[in-house]
Amino acid sequence: MLLVEELHAMASSFEIHARQHWSFQLVLMGGRLQLEGCRDGEEPLRCSTWLEPLDAPYDVAHELMAHPSCAL
Repeated sequence: MLLVEELHAMASSFEIHARQHWSFQLVLMGGRLQLEGCRDGEEPLRCSTWLEPLDAPYDVAHELMAHPSCAL
């Protein structure tokens, strides 16, 4: 018998306007917080990273803009 746990996600969002427009969403998944970023423009991009408990989301967002990556 396979038991499937349902993930309850809660989200909050913010935007950063720089040379390119980015929108970010903080998603609480279980006990972990993920920052998801989306860049608009000629080359759209979606990326994400996990946050540690003491990370400032705004600082992590700037790091994600500089070095886009994806959290699995």
